[in-house]
Amino acid sequence: MSTVESQRGVALIMAIIVVAIGTMIAVNLIWRGTLDLRRTESALAADQGLMYVQGAEAWAADILRQDLVDSPMSDHLGEQWAVELPPLPVDGGTIVGRLEDLQGRFNLNNLIDANGKENKIFVEQFERLLTSLEADPALAGAVVDWLDPDTNQRFPTGGEDDAYSDADPPYRTANSNITSTSELMAIAGFDRDTYRRLAPYIAVLPTGTKLNVNTASDVVLASLSPMIDIATATSLVEQRGEAEFVDIDGTFAGLVDPDMLRQIDGVSEHFLLTATVTLGKNQLTLRSVLQRDRSGITRAVFRSLGVD
Repeated sequence: MSTVESQRGVALIMAIIVVAIGTMIAVNLIWRGTLDLRRTESALAADQGLMYVQGAEAWAADILRQDLVDSPMSDHLGEQWAVELPPLPVDGGTIVGRLEDLQGRFNLNNLIDANGKENKIFVEQFERLLTSLEADPALAGAVVDWLDPDTNQRFPTGGEDDAYSDADPPYRTANSNITSTSELMAIAGFDRDTYRRLAPYIAVLPTGTKLNVNTASDVVLASLSPMIDIATATSLVEQRGEAEFVDIDGTFAGLVDPDMLRQIDGVSEHFLLTATVTLGKNQLTLRSVLQRDRSGITRAVFRSLGVD
């Protein structure tokens, strides 16, 4: 092979290499540009979605304020706040939302009283709720020890710091009110399956909050007393329908203990807003615990985005 032919071969190889490198650089630039564009779109959608779900909070507050004006002495499932918002078109997508009465659920923080002592009436109620859901009623003791401020283990069930010292990583009991129902999964004895069964029937609200029997499910109503089995609770729910118990004391007086009768009501202050906005391929869900005071002012006391 002549020198000229060798030089031509080398030049051809160099040209191929240069083209290959240029192609790789171009593809890399296009890929980076596509990623940057996608990140920008997602960031804009997130900001836009956040504005929409905040608007949903304002919508919910207005609904709850008007409800208090229309029926200040009762909250039930036949009212406007309980109607799920159908998908509404917004710029670039849709938004859907619903309100739920959290006082129709068992309040975990009621397991201890305002002085940090075990509240027996609610511990027994929680034990009945656990049993009805095929969970170990002894788990109630572990939650009491998680909540109470002392370090004395509840006998015969319970669990203070030593129950968690062998965890990886080790941790201690909270010794304070629970702030999210998912916190149960950090408590000894609870697993994901047990939590999922309990989740629709529990809430975390200020200590001393009453149960609204106008919105409570049959499972929660059955937990009020050993005299109320699930069949009786279902009958009560059917009797109530989407309206209210006209005479709560008269309906429940013969079914629950007098101390428990004082812990039930037909009015609520705490609601859960779940609002989901979909913008193209992006979706954002807000869960907001709303507190409505007796003046009608509603404020968010807890928010979470995208998770329970």
